[in-house]
Amino acid sequence: MVKQLSGILLLAVAGCADASIIINQNIGLDPVYEPASRPAYRERIYVCTLTPFSDVYADAGRSERSARHKVSQRCEQGQGNGSIFCKTKDAVCTATSLDEDDGHAQNVLMIFDGSHQRGASLAISRDMPDLARYGFAERLSSFSIPDGWTVRFYEGISYTGGYYTRQGGDQEAIDFDNKIRSIRILKR
Repeated sequence: MVKQLSGILLLAVAGCADASIIINQNIGLDPVYEPASRPAYRERIYVCTLTPFSDVYADAGRSERSARHKVSQRCEQGQGNGSIFCKTKDAVCTATSLDEDDGHAQNVLMIFDGSHQRGASLAISRDMPDLARYGFAERLSSFSIPDGWTVRFYEGISYTGGYYTRQGGDQEAIDFDNKIRSIRILKR
């Protein structure tokens, strides 16, 4: 994941003289809505840049020391070994955090308002008697159920009305698109 972020940052800053970088953790992703009761795991990374002349070099690492070293090496590849413009101490660094699996943690049910796990999403780790409380009533179109889980999707609030039971690995709400108002996790 860090290597992917590094590649994205390098593409984003290539050709720019400004060393400041804004890191958008959801580049190309739709917003994720999570209940406040579920704390998200965040992995801390460091992104460092060096800007000799009009060139910009960027790299990321799990520690600031690692990120500084990597960006210095990257800079020397372009400027030459031992370049005075590629010193690790001159790197400008910032720290950020990444959501585990970009919000698709394996210990939660993810529901989406678009097909093929796209659109706005909600991470669910407990029974949900009324999806309207989270703005998701009658909006579910696809989902991602962790392996080993069994989940029941209900058309009514408080687990009433018609229902559909799905296992881990299932993904599309073909039979019940935009009908679900509550969800119960039967097996983890």
